[in-house]
Amino acid sequence: MLLERLIHVDALKRQIAEADMNWTVGRMVLLMMMLAMLTASALGAVSWTPGVITLAAALGVGYLPYGYMRFRRARRLARFSAQFPEALDSLARAMKAGYPLASAMELLAMEQPEPLATEMRRTRDQWKLGTSWEDSLDALADRIPVAEVRMFAAAVKLQNRVGGKLNDVLARMAETMREGAALEGEIRSITAHGRMTGAVLTALPVGICVVMFAVNPE
Repeated sequence: MLLERLIHVDALKRQIAEADMNWTVGRMVLLMMMLAMLTASALGAVSWTPGVITLAAALGVGYLPYGYMRFRRARRLARFSAQFPEALDSLARAMKAGYPLASAMELLAMEQPEPLATEMRRTRDQWKLGTSWEDSLDALADRIPVAEVRMFAAAVKLQNRVGGKLNDVLARMAETMREGAALEGEIRSITAHGRMTGAVLTALPVGICVVMFAVNPE
């Protein structure tokens, strides 16, 4: 109840769910506070440690649980994005062979790797429990905040309303996603040197400061 008054609990709950972790908001906040206090107590016992360094180290160590959750979330969403074009191709081939959307989603849930299979299974189960395809796909887009998933949900909903060959649309979407991923990888490789140089130059003054305090604190 206290956390709900102080922080954005719903947003943090959603991020934890997107990371596929069984943590609660209270557990994460408590772990962050404990790590920060233990770090501050340990460094505070060292007489030559400046207060600014102690505070910065406590904040940095206290951030670790949240940072770990963000890392897990980013890695899971990246894996989903990498698997999604192949899943759309499989979906398009199944529908071209005559399978309805429900059966094609069933094939994805059985054949695709994680985490895509889990999310497809959840979407299929929601539909089986009586939820419409539009609401089920909207829930998928909420669970996986990736632009490609929103495009997929919008395409299926549009096809349900006006008709058309959904398999052709999905095949073109998969091809576009692959081209976008290839372009993004090329940009990342071109800018890798600059990003690495920036990281080194950012960390270098902090490292020199820590070494100076350790060698000659006075």
